[in-house]
Amino acid sequence: MLKVVKLGETSFSEIHQLFKLPSHEEFQKREARLFPSGNADNEVSTTSIFLASLSAVKEYREELFTSIGINKIKTRNVQLHVYTELYNSDNGDRPDGLIVITSGKSNPIVEWMCFVEAKVKDNLINKEQIGKYSDFARDIGINAIITISNYLVTTPFDSPVKLKKRSFDLYHWSWTYLKVVASRLIKTDSIEDEDHVYILKELRRYFDAHKNLSNFTNMGKEWKDSVGKIHSLSIDKKIDTDTLHNIVESYKQEEKDISLQLTDKSGHMVELVSKNDRVEELANMLNGCKIITSQFFINGDKKHCFYIDIDFHAQSIKCYTTVSISKGKAQAQTSTLIKMFEGDAGYMDRIMVNAFYNRKKSLNNDISLLQLSTEKNNAEPYSILDKDFGDEVKSFEIKTFDSLGKNFQATQSFISKLEDISYRFLTQVMENIK
Repeated sequence: MLKVVKLGETSFSEIHQLFKLPSHEEFQKREARLFPSGNADNEVSTTSIFLASLSAVKEYREELFTSIGINKIKTRNVQLHVYTELYNSDNGDRPDGLIVITSGKSNPIVEWMCFVEAKVKDNLINKEQIGKYSDFARDIGINAIITISNYLVTTPFDSPVKLKKRSFDLYHWSWTYLKVVASRLIKTDSIEDEDHVYILKELRRYFDAHKNLSNFTNMGKEWKDSVGKIHSLSIDKKIDTDTLHNIVESYKQEEKDISLQLTDKSGHMVELVSKNDRVEELANMLNGCKIITSQFFINGDKKHCFYIDIDFHAQSIKCYTTVSISKGKAQAQTSTLIKMFEGDAGYMDRIMVNAFYNRKKSLNNDISLLQLSTEKNNAEPYSILDKDFGDEVKSFEIKTFDSLGKNFQATQSFISKLEDISYRFLTQVMENIK
């Protein structure tokens, strides 16, 4: 038991013994914090802490502002200025924050400005409120508002509210998105200054401890009945408007949360692919085949992607990807595929494979990787090969299939199951594909 510190000799990990604490971890819990938790969970404090961190960490603000097309943030001699609780003296309207980007040192010139409106808990962005703030903004020469809440959107350009005003920009960040971006920058060693790393770590710790900030954890009270209605319809039967809205509104947030949670847990940057209006895309898929397909790509490489099918008829989840191996004939290609996964064979029985030849010909017979590996080790012919289809495999489809049963209709279990399945596919399949 350490009783006296010997400067230059005592290990830092032993200091807790001086205070009769059971471990170094307990000692670290008493470390002074940059941002308080427990008494700073309201909108004003939360917004102020976030904006101050945005102003302090160059890489963080550059990442967030370039994501909404404000590339001026990266130009030379640019400064970011942040303010809270500025009032409209005419009617008392009070946006939560103001962001000003300036350029130049001796006589800074305003390059861009926007209001910030933030919500915590289950509070939603209010259209009427944003309308008033946009009027105030336009009157003083500002043409943008950034909203922040627990509500998740597909891209920062998909505001939860719509205004009729032309030439006025609405952007939205979820608190989950903001904390995942912070952690990813730290994990990828993207922050140059170690003091800024500390600030961003403290911001993430503050977000994580915040009782009023959360990711998407509940599909909503209409989910169970809506899923039941779709399950009872034939494939070609149209879904009524209310049911369609309930499903799309919930799943639109959940598929975004999948990408954020996978990014946060894995260290990879996992992004959702969306070319058009995602609400319309989801509605069309549901009405077309009662299956929603979400596509994700990894670390900025759109060729390294995978898909998740949510089947409302079968109440199942399928994850899948396509692998092309250019070297060798069919048998050698299959051997190469098997070798990708042999480093950790404990899950190969759950991963299914099919081989496609010219004109998408195949045996239509999914075989587990474990069976293929067994055939390889026993020098047996591979079950997915057929010379009548050709000498070379054009592509392999690799997939997992999970039937959720009653969990498909459960508002919280559906999310936890889906995100666990997605993470499993990312780590057991996508990380092994070279």
